[in-house]
Amino acid sequence: MKKIFGDMEFIRRLVLIALPIGLQSVIQLLVNLIDTVMVGTLGDIALSSVNIASQFPFLYMTLIMGIANAGLIIASQAFGNGRPDKVKAMLSFCFRLGLIINVIFFCVSYLFPETIISIYTDSAGIIETGGTYLKIFSFAMLFQSIPLSAVIILRSAGVNRLGFTSSLFACAANVFFNWVFIFGNLGAPRLGVAGAALGTVLARATELIVVVIGIAIDRKLGWKLKDITLRLDKGAFSDFIRIGTPSIISEVTGNLNVSAAAMITGRVSEYYIAANSIVHNIWTISSLFMFGVAMGANVIIGHVIGANEMKKADEYASYFINIAALIGLCGAILTQLIAPLITSFFNVSPQALETAAKLTRAAGIAVFFLAMQQVLTKGILRGGGQAAAVTRVDLLSCWLVNIPAGFIVALVLKLDPFWIYLSLRIDYLIKTVWALYRIKKTDWIIRLNVD
Repeated sequence: MKKIFGDMEFIRRLVLIALPIGLQSVIQLLVNLIDTVMVGTLGDIALSSVNIASQFPFLYMTLIMGIANAGLIIASQAFGNGRPDKVKAMLSFCFRLGLIINVIFFCVSYLFPETIISIYTDSAGIIETGGTYLKIFSFAMLFQSIPLSAVIILRSAGVNRLGFTSSLFACAANVFFNWVFIFGNLGAPRLGVAGAALGTVLARATELIVVVIGIAIDRKLGWKLKDITLRLDKGAFSDFIRIGTPSIISEVTGNLNVSAAAMITGRVSEYYIAANSIVHNIWTISSLFMFGVAMGANVIIGHVIGANEMKKADEYASYFINIAALIGLCGAILTQLIAPLITSFFNVSPQALETAAKLTRAAGIAVFFLAMQQVLTKGILRGGGQAAAVTRVDLLSCWLVNIPAGFIVALVLKLDPFWIYLSLRIDYLIKTVWALYRIKKTDWIIRLNVD
């Protein structure tokens, strides 16, 4: 087992990073499931509207995450090399950049909500209801960049529980405020879909408060408000442009892939959109620890490269490949086991339930390759400084394969939802095969300017 999955010290380091992220995902999953069930009681149109309206905010989040993940790559190598000052400067830089993006996305979402929704669907009911949701939700974008950036970058310095703690408070607030405003409890007005958006805004504000307090009391890195003016040195800024630009493009490309898929499936039927919302919850349960392992791979690989331990980086990469295959297999099996239970919570039409059953079968296949490509590309290769190569494959597989295949299968051939779902995720297989080949070539390690 040691030769396959690593020694106890390696496993301990991985668990310290991946477990809090996994628990954070569990909390977010439960809240998302409760939210979806709450909105689902309002009918197919309401559920589909919230699902479609979430696409543009997801673009915002992936842009912020792209910036933060670029910062994490550099910060991990810097911390591994004993330079916490460079980590603090990177955190401050990402804070400032994120605040600018907050204002831009808020203005666009608040001023043009229905125009944005109409990009994803031509259903008048969904455009009207989704536009109402997005206009209120736009205020949440003013709060999200600091929590996202802080939680991701501070992992490089071993601050792993902040994300779990902030999510715990934010998710509890989200459930409470949704219960109050969706259904009009405790004397509040019954707002329906608008209440779901308002609940999310208040939850994001809660998350910001918890993260600010967490940063203030942290002693591992010791970031203070006065550090917001810290600037990157020339080498770190050069690395951010070189690593950050591909990282941001990669994250945004992933979102555009999802958005383009939503544009396609939004024209298949309202049943498909509602069914996809249900299957997303099943999918999320099955992939709870995948993203934690990928983040662990990114940080741990970055630490050993920063410490100039290149042979250990290769050894650790082999362990992560085996771990990715194991969690992918477990995720595929779990998808099929929990599908009947999760589906039973939803009050949707028989047509939506029938479609959800077909999508679940496809999701069982896709989730295995999701785990593989996530750990290999976003974890190992990004941690090794290969953000540009990962981005090239993301772009090519998305725009030359995924979107054309999905368009043809869904709107030209009009095939069964099972094949539509798989065609829109064929890039997982492509990136898995490419990443395995790239890592086995043994020249994937790039050490950054962290001295």
